[in-house]
Amino acid sequence: MKNKEEMNHFLIKRSNSIRQIRKNNIRRKGFFELTIRKTAFNPPSVEIKPNDIVYVAETSGGIYAMGEVIESGEVETFTSIEKLLEFSKRFNDDQYWLSKIREFSRKLSSNQNYKLRFHEYYINQKILDRTIPYNGPLERYDASINRGMASIFFKLRIEDVEYLKKPDYRLKVVTGVNPEIPGDLRLKLYSLFNNKYSISHLIDIDHFVPKSVGGPGNIIENLVPIGFSLNRYKNDSIPRSLFEIAASNAYQSNFTDIQKEILKACKLEDQFIRTNTYPEAKELARKITGIVNAWPDLNQIKSFYLTVNERFNPSYSNIIRDIHKA
Repeated sequence: MKNKEEMNHFLIKRSNSIRQIRKNNIRRKGFFELTIRKTAFNPPSVEIKPNDIVYVAETSGGIYAMGEVIESGEVETFTSIEKLLEFSKRFNDDQYWLSKIREFSRKLSSNQNYKLRFHEYYINQKILDRTIPYNGPLERYDASINRGMASIFFKLRIEDVEYLKKPDYRLKVVTGVNPEIPGDLRLKLYSLFNNKYSISHLIDIDHFVPKSVGGPGNIIENLVPIGFSLNRYKNDSIPRSLFEIAASNAYQSNFTDIQKEILKACKLEDQFIRTNTYPEAKELARKITGIVNAWPDLNQIKSFYLTVNERFNPSYSNIIRDIHKA
């Protein structure tokens, strides 16, 4: 077994892999890298040896798992589409392999000297209690900041390894609202709900007040964990609680010009209002979010969206407090 001085540490990135996480850890989790080159260029993961440490990260979110390498295989080389196609059947990822087979086919059609080289390795994967955003020296690996870091495999530097012993868990500072869900926030929510709350083994993170009507995505207060089927059902419908809170004593003075329209929407019985039920719903919702999102106090904006969210999800405020502590 290697001593600590001999161990190497690696960072691997995977897009949307956090959705596949289960509450239990994986004793033998397989990963692989491949290259398609004319020259004898092996996948970078051939550096990996047993007892090395691998950190697993979302491409633009941060690190959510780690593990010790338990096996590193030999490089397999493919020179024909037929053999690669047969080989790919052992993996349950047709979309990924179809894209690689097409890429390899295009390369071969231009030059028969191209080869696809494949390397597989296994780690004893452990899901982290808290995800580690790309802060401090890890910021250089954040593809949302540095496009040159969109690669999926890195050997960590000494300063990176030292930083990971005591990382900064804070999310990026939010100074105003925008519709997109940041990678670090999405990752933190996936991890939290998978580790702590029995909501679903597969969840999506969705805007409660829809993005299409101005609902922000970069504050936790307007986000919910939601099953894929419910997400598709909800679609872009408007939660009635948006109109109810806008009509409440605490907030109605902010919407005096449209209060009659809001009160009309509040009379509808559906929890989520569709445009075929109330055609004016989307435009009215846009007017409300336009006013709220322009407030100068970010905490006031967060409070409004949390109150809207709580009306439909009463227990959500406790979860929000947990998220802010985590």
